[in-house]
Amino acid sequence: MSVILLGLGRYVEEIVEVVSAISDVVLVERDEARLRAFLEKAPVANLRALPGSATDVGLWKEVDLEAAEAVISFLSVEATLDVARLLRKALGYRSKIVHVSKARPDPQAVRELDLEVVSIPEVLGAILRNLLQGQGIVRYPVGIGLRKGEVVEVLITESSPAVYARLRELRQPGARVALVYREGSPILPRADFRVQPGDRLLVVGDPRGVEIFVGAVIRGEPTFPRRFGSVGALCRAEDEEALYLKERLKVRDWVEACEDPKGVAEVGVFLARDRDWVRRAFQEGYPFPSFHLRGTHPYRSILVSANTEALSPLLASAMDLARIFGSEVYVLFVSRVEAFMPPEEKELLENLKVLVERARKTSGLEVHLIRKEGNPVRETLRLLKGKFNLLALGYTPGRRTAFFRPYVPQLLAQASPVSTLLVPEVNLER
Repeated sequence: MSVILLGLGRYVEEIVEVVSAISDVVLVERDEARLRAFLEKAPVANLRALPGSATDVGLWKEVDLEAAEAVISFLSVEATLDVARLLRKALGYRSKIVHVSKARPDPQAVRELDLEVVSIPEVLGAILRNLLQGQGIVRYPVGIGLRKGEVVEVLITESSPAVYARLRELRQPGARVALVYREGSPILPRADFRVQPGDRLLVVGDPRGVEIFVGAVIRGEPTFPRRFGSVGALCRAEDEEALYLKERLKVRDWVEACEDPKGVAEVGVFLARDRDWVRRAFQEGYPFPSFHLRGTHPYRSILVSANTEALSPLLASAMDLARIFGSEVYVLFVSRVEAFMPPEEKELLENLKVLVERARKTSGLEVHLIRKEGNPVRETLRLLKGKFNLLALGYTPGRRTAFFRPYVPQLLAQASPVSTLLVPEVNLER
């Protein structure tokens, strides 16, 4: 097998050194004097030199194209396109043709002739982004994909806001962790995979989604409500509290949606004042967060109810809101008397201690864990009479309270004396 190099470009000597270590090399150069000087300077045992023009059909009769794995051209754009047409259309060559240059050929010609293009400025740009912007934490690919930021590798450090989080807590529309490298081994991760320091995450997706994911994982930038959608909806919520939220939540646009907020495309958050919207949120199963306003802004202190099966998206949203509003966060877990706690409650309590400590260390936020014993609804409402401005609740869309099956999140949302945020447990992968 062989690789054919066309033209003595600036980087050919280095390329010959690399390629000749794994394959035979055929070097085509029309300037015979320059070719001789190159061979004298860098003799290579498995290098064959062919003086002549690469656009000459006769020259190609001396080459075994069937054995050629690739043709790499350092010629001008015009000469490369001429050679590619000759190889593809006249000689039936089907293997890889690569053009190396600072100029890019016509995109249509690239597609028609099935060319691979390596742009030196683009490669250097990606390397510099790795060195300057990534600072050894974020690395961008060189020579693969569209090179528009749709593929990126992220190194998780001890100080990363994502350390020890599960992937389901980090999820972001338009971005997905495709692979994790841990201690030299690749892992295909599941949603419950827990990230550790030293892990390298290969993130793929829409460039904007990947950018938001990287910002959240590396710098702790809030992604609420963008992880749910890019549009804000509201129903007759135009008072000071609604304005307070609209000024701080980053969405593309705000639209009135009193009939059916679920009918709004890409809705990420909904604002409402009428208490009937609480019932509708549970009954209709909104797949996006909703604020139910009681006029208790600014949100200096947020109480998060951990008595929910939808804890992961709730905690992630609460941490984001704390960054957005500059709030303190209190995570409340109401359990049975310790002597009668079942194993699953004990495990949840230990996990909450770890999560709160991690959030405090990695975010710099004021995060506290409160544990009470007794009835979750009664104890939570009793605590809300104090200093809290916002109650954050997680819930499963479609699940609601019934006479013989009381549902704690709905009962709390209906009785809350302060503004309430409902965060649904939904699948955000799309």
